Amino acid sequence: MQEGGDLSDSGSLAQARKGVFLREATGLVREAGWLDILIFASLNISWGLSAWWYFLWGPYFAPGGNLHLGVLLTTIPMVFGALAWSLLVTIAPRSGGDYVFVSRILHPLLGFLSSFGWIVANFVWIAVLPSYVADPSLSTTFYLVGLNEWADFVRSNVGIFLIGALTIALAAVVAMLGLKAFRVFQAACFALGLAMFAAIWAVLLGATREAFVAAWDSFSAAYGSANYSAIVSEGLAHIREAYGVNPTYTWDLWKALPLMPVAAWGLLYPYLAAYVAGETRDVRRSMLIGIPGGLLLTSVSWWITGALLERVVGYDFLLAVAYVYGDGLGSYKLPFPPSYFAFAAMMAPLWLRWLIGIGFTAWVFYYALYTIMPMSRIFLAWAFDRLAPSFLADVSERLHTPVKGILVSTALSLAMLTLYALNPSYLTGFTAMIPQIATTFMLTAVSAIVVPFRRKTKPMYESSPVSGWKLGPLPFISICGAVYAAFLLVLLYYYFTNPGLGALHVPSFIVMGAAYAVGTAYFYGVRAYRKRQGIDIDLAFRELPPE
Repeated sequence: MQEGGDLSDSGSLAQARKGVFLREATGLVREAGWLDILIFASLNISWGLSAWWYFLWGPYFAPGGNLHLGVLLTTIPMVFGALAWSLLVTIAPRSGGDYVFVSRILHPLLGFLSSFGWIVANFVWIAVLPSYVADPSLSTTFYLVGLNEWADFVRSNVGIFLIGALTIALAAVVAMLGLKAFRVFQAACFALGLAMFAAIWAVLLGATREAFVAAWDSFSAAYGSANYSAIVSEGLAHIREAYGVNPTYTWDLWKALPLMPVAAWGLLYPYLAAYVAGETRDVRRSMLIGIPGGLLLTSVSWWITGALLERVVGYDFLLAVAYVYGDGLGSYKLPFPPSYFAFAAMMAPLWLRWLIGIGFTAWVFYYALYTIMPMSRIFLAWAFDRLAPSFLADVSERLHTPVKGILVSTALSLAMLTLYALNPSYLTGFTAMIPQIATTFMLTAVSAIVVPFRRKTKPMYESSPVSGWKLGPLPFISICGAVYAAFLLVLLYYYFTNPGLGALHVPSFIVMGAAYAVGTAYFYGVRAYRKRQGIDIDLAFRELPPE
């Protein structure tokens, strides 16, 4: 049997297939290569944005925890998670991500709910993340180069809406133009992001602690904010008095463990490239290089950045400023959050400040595209299985993209952005971290564990090159899934036990719980409707959809 063939040997499936699937071919074209997947994985993690979160909030949630060890503790198990995704889409090389393989390996409802919850969460995130282009990305850049009025405008509701809407509109155009345009767009963002890190590393390599102190003090004085010494003194005193902690920076494993959920805000996300598996050449090679490769490159970049920050900025300052800013102490009056890229830019000439700021913006600019494009592929996969209206699977013969699905995604995204711009507090605090880990990621892990052993999926597994990868008698994909699942359980422990991490957010649970309830009702309603039409969609889930 060839890769991507039937899940069973029943000869009746081929005959039934014509009446179940929407048509015999998707119309998508395999254009992406391993470098495109590597860039896709790297950008979805966002070396730049998630590094900001890590170096700001890592010290806050794990005072004294070694930042390098935190990266290492998160990366090692997540390599197995990245491999689980890569191997699953090697077995099921279709666009649509977890929906395709979870629905075939575990249960159709589970596959649908996993992807449905992902879409609901991303309709919220597409309102929030494009606004990051305006604030903090462009606003911080403008403050750093002295264009304060521009910075104030992009932070306003009008500025957030205009920039967010332009970002979403551009993303929609790129998505509709196809894989070639997508590859060029993401490569440009990635190149600018790399240039930012190169500039930051160059500045920090040539700087001293004294130079940073002088730059910080000079910049802070313009806004009436506390100088370097005052930040360190006040921040460390606040930690001791308010939290009863006297942190000492060490390589202690236990102190570093609480860094894992913070690092996971970035390192958990190389998976998204799997959603274009049906448009990728040499899927096994591309995914096995690209998805784990993006994860490892991110970790290396964080390690280098952290080492330079500790040498020039100092861990005590990173820790103190995190608490002074995070707990809202009055001495921090800068108009933008503390960030590693701003620390470097303060010591850089004007032209290099522009490069650093634009580079950071590039690490955020593509997020709208990374919501619209995968969402349209999920719509297409649903429609092929007869779970969604057929027009969502219409693929342009000229562009080879599901244009109608992209337009639906774009319209809903602009509606959510409008709500956010009018009332940012409407989405403040939203997180799908726990539901996403418990569904999209955990169901992927379980699928990787069981795919070699389930009778209905054995033919699919054994027909793929993945079946030759074993550690003794154990299938390697099952080992990857088990390590990934254990890692996710550790993360869930932290997110459930530390509300400060933001994942334990009751309104988010209500939204996601309602999404799963609606999704369940929708799935069984459509299933019944198709049966009345004489279409048994259960047959679709006994084999992979057409290419």
